[in-house]
Amino acid sequence: MEQKKLTIKDSSIAFLSAFLFSQLAVAIVTIIAMFICNIAGVEDSSYLSFFNTSYGYLILASVMYLVVVLAFFVINRKKDNPIISKPSAKKIFMYIGIAILSFFALYPIITTIDSLLIDLGIPLNTIPYEMNTGNYFISLISLVILPAICEELLFRGLVFKGLKPYGKVFSITISALIFSLYHMSIDQTIYPFLIGLLLSVIMYKENNILYCIAIHLTNNFLSLTFSYLNINLIFNHWTYILLAIILFLLYLTIVLYFTIKGYKNEKKEKITAEGKWYFLICLIILLIIYILSIIS
Repeated sequence: MEQKKLTIKDSSIAFLSAFLFSQLAVAIVTIIAMFICNIAGVEDSSYLSFFNTSYGYLILASVMYLVVVLAFFVINRKKDNPIISKPSAKKIFMYIGIAILSFFALYPIITTIDSLLIDLGIPLNTIPYEMNTGNYFISLISLVILPAICEELLFRGLVFKGLKPYGKVFSITISALIFSLYHMSIDQTIYPFLIGLLLSVIMYKENNILYCIAIHLTNNFLSLTFSYLNINLIFNHWTYILLAIILFLLYLTIVLYFTIKGYKNEKKEKITAEGKWYFLICLIILLIIYILSIIS
């Protein structure tokens, strides 16, 4: 049987399925934990305390990303969607270098924004447990490896690839926006969007998700390691803010250049009416959940 290519409808269904069912799976696990605590005569707060530890966080992350991977294979199994080819070692190291440069280029602007949010009394989305050596190595799985692999399968392997036939600029920016909103936190909105742009540009160019995973993994590793080493370079001095703005504009200019480059000569398909409805429903649901998560 001839396999069909991914469409915007497939992208929408894939994302909503992965997102909603992964949240449902996490909720079920926490309810089961609460039920066990009640049977054992343990205080209700005990299960919540456990899930705020590195081990509890690992369990929840494993459950959530298992559903994401299942959604990827279910949607992808009957589609013509090649996303993996033999990687070049030279390119792997090149993209790891780009990931490192991107992290340090964006770090000043992100810490400046974090400082502003703190001044406004808006709490930041931080790791809920102490980052000691033991927790650091556990977190390498839950916060570095699992997100890098599973989120790339979903966002670059399905969402972006499903949007790609409808235009380079459209697919790169919209998939980055969805990736950003997926993080459900006001302080983790801008940075995922900027990194999402880079990851989608690389996926458009290489059509090999392994390079995106390498970038994502490097970025997460640096973020976690900075937290572990308690490196928190937040300055309010005007020179630091000026540096942050310059590096941010430089990063954005480079990424947007590669996003727009050659888009006028590309062949684009028209989105069907059905595809538009699926996409709009997906976006509306995501925006509603995002707003509710910020308000709560």
